[in-house]
Amino acid sequence: MASGTQDLSVRSESVQRMYDLYLSDRFQVNRRYQRKLVWSVEEKEKLIDSIFRDLPLPLFLVAELATEGTITYELIDGLQRLNAIFAFLENEYSVGGRFFDLDSLADTKLRKDEGKLVQRKPILNREESAALANYTVALSVFRAADEASVEEVFRRINSGGRRLSRQSLRQAGTISSLADLVRVVSSRIRGDTSPSESVPLRRMPQLSITNYNLDYGVNVDEIFWVVNGILRREDVRESLDEQLVLDVLLDCLIEPLPTSGTRIRDEYYNYGDPDQGISRESLTIANAIETAGAENVADAFMRVYDEVRSVLAASGQKFSSLIAAGSGGRAPRYYHGVFMAFYELIVKDRLRVRDYQAAAAALTNIGSGSMNVPGGGGDWTGPTKRTTIDSVKGIIRSAFEGPIVGEDLAAFGYASQLETILSNALVEQQLFDCKQGLYSLAPVRKFDEDNFKKIAKTMSAMANGGKHTVGYVAVGIADTDADAQRITQLDGVSPILFRGFRVVGIGREALLRGVDLNDYWHWLIQKLPSTGLEPGLASSIANSARLVPYHQHAVCLFKVQAGDTPNFFDGKIYERSGSDTVQVPNEQYVRIFDAFR
Repeated sequence: MASGTQDLSVRSESVQRMYDLYLSDRFQVNRRYQRKLVWSVEEKEKLIDSIFRDLPLPLFLVAELATEGTITYELIDGLQRLNAIFAFLENEYSVGGRFFDLDSLADTKLRKDEGKLVQRKPILNREESAALANYTVALSVFRAADEASVEEVFRRINSGGRRLSRQSLRQAGTISSLADLVRVVSSRIRGDTSPSESVPLRRMPQLSITNYNLDYGVNVDEIFWVVNGILRREDVRESLDEQLVLDVLLDCLIEPLPTSGTRIRDEYYNYGDPDQGISRESLTIANAIETAGAENVADAFMRVYDEVRSVLAASGQKFSSLIAAGSGGRAPRYYHGVFMAFYELIVKDRLRVRDYQAAAAALTNIGSGSMNVPGGGGDWTGPTKRTTIDSVKGIIRSAFEGPIVGEDLAAFGYASQLETILSNALVEQQLFDCKQGLYSLAPVRKFDEDNFKKIAKTMSAMANGGKHTVGYVAVGIADTDADAQRITQLDGVSPILFRGFRVVGIGREALLRGVDLNDYWHWLIQKLPSTGLEPGLASSIANSARLVPYHQHAVCLFKVQAGDTPNFFDGKIYERSGSDTVQVPNEQYVRIFDAFR
C-alpha cells in the first residue's frame, strides 16, 4: 500500500454531525478535480428516499488536512450525495411532496430563527425528520502525504464505470500545467470561477452548473456554448466544453497543428498507465506553456473569445445559426476552426477587427460552404485543420486591419475578465464591491462626493487584507433591482444581467457631466488622491484602473493591490468584514500589521 494512504480510518457519523461540519466549512472541495454539482432533483430525491427506507449509502471518502491549526476534510468521493442531503435539510427540494421540518434539527432551527432558512410546506412529520437527522453514514478518512496522493485516489476510484466522462478523468487524473490551463480557461468561459482551488462545500452551489429545476449557480442555458448551439446542455455536464478548449489550446501552442482526437488528447495529458513513463507530447506541451507563460496563454485565449463574441453580437444570431452548422455534430469543430482563424489573425499576425458586422457577414453560412470539418467524434488531422483555418482566415481577412504596432493588445479582452471577477465575488465578498455610479439617483442629479470617498475607504480597507491581497471595486454595476429600475427611468439605460449582477455602466454619467466618456474617466482618476487615500495606494489604483467595455456599457474597474504595510484612511485603519467596511479599533492595529510580516 502507498505510504500516503496508510493512515486510514472508517467511522460512523450522523447526518446532523455532518451538517455541523458543513456549516463550519470543514468540508472542502478541490476544484482541480471536483468542479460541478450535476445531480438532478430526481437523483437527489432517490438518495433521500434510500435514507427513509434505512438503506445503507456508499461510504464517503475524505482526506484529512490540517490548515492553520484547523482540521478540514477534502472530499474525494461523495460530493453529489452530501450536497443532496444538505440541500434537503435546507428545504431546497421536497421528497414525496414534503419538506424537511426545520424545527427538528438544532442547526436548521437556529438558521430558520435567524431568517437564513424559510420553512416550506407541506412539512415532513417530526419523527421522519428526526430519523433522517440521526441517520448514520460511513465516513472513510485518510491522512494524505501530499496533494498528488489525494488526486491519485480520486482518479482510481472513478476510473471504473461511467460516472465521469473521459475528459473529467483526464482533468482529475493529471497534475500538469495543461490540466490547470484547461480548467482556468473553461471556468472563465462558463462563469464558475473561484478565487482559489479549495472551496468550502457550502459555497459549491454558487459555482456549479444549474441543473434542471435547481435554483443556484450558473444557468446552463446561459453558458456561451449552449446559447450559441455549439454544445448541448448534456455536453457541458460531461465536460465536453473542456475537451473543446483543450483541442483549441493545443492548436494555439503546438506547431505544426496536431491531430484532434482521443488518443492525442490522452498523450498530451500523459493519461494512461503511469508505468509507461512521461509521454513526449506531455513534455512538449509543458515546455510550450512554460515558454509562453500560462497566464499569457489564458489572456490571449480570452481576448480572442471576446472578439468572437463581439462578432456574434453584431450579427444578432447564435453561432450555429450564423454559420449554418446544420446537423451531424459538427458545431464544436466549426467553432474550433473559426476561433483558430481569429486567433492567428489577432495574436500571431497582430491584426484587430475593423468591422464586426463585416466579419459576421463573412461568416454567414460558412458551414454549408467553405468549411470542411469531419462530423462525429473521429480524428481531425492537422493538415485538414490547417486547410480549414486558412480558408476561414481568407474569408474574414477584409474585416481586419493592421498589423498593430506598439499597441498593447492586452487592452482587449477585459469583458471576460470582468465576468471572472464578478463570478469570484459570489464566493469571496470581502475583496469585491460594486456601485451603480457616482451620481445620485435623486430627482436632482449631482456628483456624490461622499459616495466617492466611501468607495475610496473601501479600497483602503481591501488593501489592509495582508500582503499579496488583491481586491476590486466596480463602478457601473447596480446593487439592487430598485437602483437598476431607477437608472432605466432616469437615464433610459437597460441593465445587462450577468449572474445576478446588473451592469448599467457609467457612460450615462458622462452625459450628465456634459463631457465624453474618456474625459469623465480621466477626471475620476485625477480625483483619487483627494479622497483620503494614502498617496502610494492612490497612485497604484490609478495606474491599474481600467474602463471596461461590457456589451454597450462601460464599467469603471478599480484594482486594489496591497503593499508591504497597512494603509491609513483619514488617519484611521479600516478592514473588510464580509461585504462591509469597518474601522479597526486602535488596540487591534497589531493584528493588521502582523498580516504584513
